[in-house]
Amino acid sequence: MPQWRQGLTKSLHKTRSVPESRYFQLATADAQGLPYCRTVVYRGLTDDNCLVVISDTRTDKCDQLAQQPHAHGCWYFAKTREQYRFSVTAKVLSLEMDTPLVSAHWERLSDAGKKQFLWGEPGTPRNDGSALHVSGDFSAVPQHFCVILLAIHKVDYLNLRGSPQYRELHYTDEQGNWLSQSIIP
Repeated sequence: MPQWRQGLTKSLHKTRSVPESRYFQLATADAQGLPYCRTVVYRGLTDDNCLVVISDTRTDKCDQLAQQPHAHGCWYFAKTREQYRFSVTAKVLSLEMDTPLVSAHWERLSDAGKKQFLWGEPGTPRNDGSALHVSGDFSAVPQHFCVILLAIHKVDYLNLRGSPQYRELHYTDEQGNWLSQSIIP
């Protein structure tokens, strides 16, 4: 297990009582290279070091990742004062591409979570202030529900506690082995 992964596991464990510790920022770029950043919910980490998030294939995020799969994640744990910055390559998996994986993530969602995918197309006008209406069945995975795997290539870790602060860079060599280097904060 890479050293950064051990640290992330500890950070998640230490902050498990803090709901916002499950959220991190994901930055993508559009076709013109303009950056876009949004908060996503951490859904797990695969055995091969991919962060897992879920999304809707109709969002700008999925369009941007289809055009440019390289992205950047930033995760700050306020309780432990630690920051992880991830250089990643994204792979958007639809129901057609990986039915077992996508279905499993759909089943893990609460009914409230599933509702968000059945309100209509994200980013379209909302004509009035009335409640959003659910259109669809919770038992069926919507075609637009997807899982995004973020394959991690580099991790820049910063611990803001202490003076001086502590920073490490983690990266893979040509054989895919993880290397770590302490660097100046």
